[in-house]
Amino acid sequence: MNVSISYFAQRLSASLMVCALFLSLITSCTKTAKDEKTSENIISEDIVDIQLSPEIQARLDSMDTELELPEGLTQEEQVTYIENHVLKTPVSVIELLALQPVHTLDPDERNWDYITEAGWAKFRLMNRFMRMQYVALGDPMDELRWVVATQVILDDYATPLGITQEQAIDSLLSAADFLCGGTQYQINQCTYVMASVEYYKTLAAYKTFIEQMPKDLQPLLYEEYMAWNKLNKARHNAYVNIVRAGEHYSALPMEYEGMYAAYAEKRRQLLETEMQILSAGKVYSLHHPVVRTVDWENYLQTLRDRCESDEASDIVDDFDEAVSVWISVRQKIARHLPPSVGTCYDNLTADYHWGITNEEEQVPEMYG
Repeated sequence: MNVSISYFAQRLSASLMVCALFLSLITSCTKTAKDEKTSENIISEDIVDIQLSPEIQARLDSMDTELELPEGLTQEEQVTYIENHVLKTPVSVIELLALQPVHTLDPDERNWDYITEAGWAKFRLMNRFMRMQYVALGDPMDELRWVVATQVILDDYATPLGITQEQAIDSLLSAADFLCGGTQYQINQCTYVMASVEYYKTLAAYKTFIEQMPKDLQPLLYEEYMAWNKLNKARHNAYVNIVRAGEHYSALPMEYEGMYAAYAEKRRQLLETEMQILSAGKVYSLHHPVVRTVDWENYLQTLRDRCESDEASDIVDDFDEAVSVWISVRQKIARHLPPSVGTCYDNLTADYHWGITNEEEQVPEMYG
């Protein structure tokens, strides 16, 4: 089984529900704001032909075969379906930015007198951020391009206001918080946005970390990033479909996203330590026992004991393989470093592996 199938089913389903939450604020006719990067488009139930940005339309026109749309999709879902079948990897930053015309918000379409223009600008920022992630999610390098595109839209929002990118992210999160009307469904979707922001921060930190390292080390670090990216997805897939399998209650999606955010935050913290080890000669000693082969096999067996299908067993196998590949890449990096630095790097790898085995991260308190 490809680990991404079950993983994407959960993440993309949540993304569609976020879009539905956006659309609950507006009428069926959604106008886009004019933007110097894209042409003006209108998505309306009254329009038969779905209108996409020129960049996406050109990709669609160049396809060898006609795209068959599934039956029963709404107008907005058809646009989403086209984007994700036309924008095959690799996705460029320009193509991600061209997604702006879809699902944008216009305060003139509905009488929301209590929302200021500044408030609508926050909604548009959040909207673009989530739409771009939806298209880029999956391929590790596409996700780094999503980081670059996000930094562009954060600057677009922040520069006129004289604020930083970090403050722009706070504005994005405040828009998500505004949409949280108190129902569990809305809380789940807001948590999804918040977890996506945590994931973005981690990928942005990864990108900065790699670019600041010596040129000869960067290819290995990109390889490590891609291995971690696969590990992160496989780990969350196992958490959702095995550790929490059989549980059914309204707050469960919020807890899924809470753990997703915890994984991202933990990796970001360790990246700071890695930067200190590689660039500042920080001495790092083991904080936990090294995970022995028998310890890891016992942990995997606890997961397999919960499996009720071959599909679930495949998820465990994918998780095991992803961890093995990630450790192998990091060992290769350690051999490339001076012996004392390589030892510290290996120690950090061992501690992270211990954390995976003992599932040390707790679901963060997203509200309260």
